[in-house]
Amino acid sequence: MKIIRVFPRKTSFSPTDEYCFFDTPPAKEFIPEHDEVHICCTFTWDRPKAHWLWDCWYDATDKPVRLSGPAYNNSAGEFVPGRYIKPGVTFTSRGCPNHCPWCFVPKREGRLRETAIHAGNIINDNNFLACSRPHKDKVFAMLKTQKNIDFRGGLECALVDDHFTENVRGLRISELWLACDTDGALPLLQKTATRLLKAGFSSRNLRC
Repeated sequence: MKIIRVFPRKTSFSPTDEYCFFDTPPAKEFIPEHDEVHICCTFTWDRPKAHWLWDCWYDATDKPVRLSGPAYNNSAGEFVPGRYIKPGVTFTSRGCPNHCPWCFVPKREGRLRETAIHAGNIINDNNFLACSRPHKDKVFAMLKTQKNIDFRGGLECALVDDHFTENVRGLRISELWLACDTDGALPLLQKTATRLLKAGFSSRNLRC
């Protein structure tokens, strides 16, 4: 299926193929052949523009035009590489077992569920370390074929254990992002950062 994806805002993670747009439709002769148009809205403050774009594309095509995305509490189904996010970024799980009061993930995506593993160098899972060890081992095996590896989703410091540390030491890591959502989490953040530094990572690898 050929899907045109329309985004109210361009970000560093946006796809850039010929079926990706960030504004009103071009002249009809420049609209690529397609089966559907998806208006994809990530941020709630972009919803007015997303509705406007839906109207514009609805008038420009006789194919279905759908409006969805995280801003509309989309539950995030099976991940399709490159469709709504640029190639290289991948998700290997959805949801999270935690119920932090400031986080939308459990409400939108539900409990943690492991999904198919697609190749990519940027792991963007909400809580990768909450996944089972067999699942993580499969992800590490995939990452051995990648370079400039980032764990961007925010690693839960309490779950950074020897298994994770030993496996990432053998990978070409660029950045490890650690989660820290409250002042009370700062001591654990410091402890985890110290652990990773002792394991051979530099301060250039660690982000929060």
